[in-house]
Amino acid sequence: MNKDEMLRDALESMVWQFGYHGTNGTAPIIHTGGLSALEEAFSALDWDDPHLLEDVNGASCDVDHCFKSVSGSGCSWKETGYWCCCSEHNSDGRDGKPQPTMKARAIERENRRDRKTGILNIQKGGRNDDGRSA
Repeated sequence: MNKDEMLRDALESMVWQFGYHGTNGTAPIIHTGGLSALEEAFSALDWDDPHLLEDVNGASCDVDHCFKSVSGSGCSWKETGYWCCCSEHNSDGRDGKPQPTMKARAIERENRRDRKTGILNIQKGGRNDDGRSA
């Protein structure tokens, strides 16, 4: 990885950490919240503000056809996986409602989890499901 790629990855990681996550209708987004440092970072990354996110792990609920923001992880339907769910689906899980169909990318992620340790199998230097460096 050359220096430009390293800098872009570092800037993108900072935007992921400090940017404001939400939804635009039902689509997951990240935005600057009007903060000038984030506005400069979005500009350097050539991102619109708000930036429309792909349906990636951590950006939206793991339940199929739900694009609400994640409010908690590992709370609902624990016996089948470490699901990242919105407040509505977390509430459903706590209330004992049946588990709905989960998104394919969430099922694929959970299939990579070591059943004994609970740790995801992500190779060092690889990429997380959301495209960020591992």
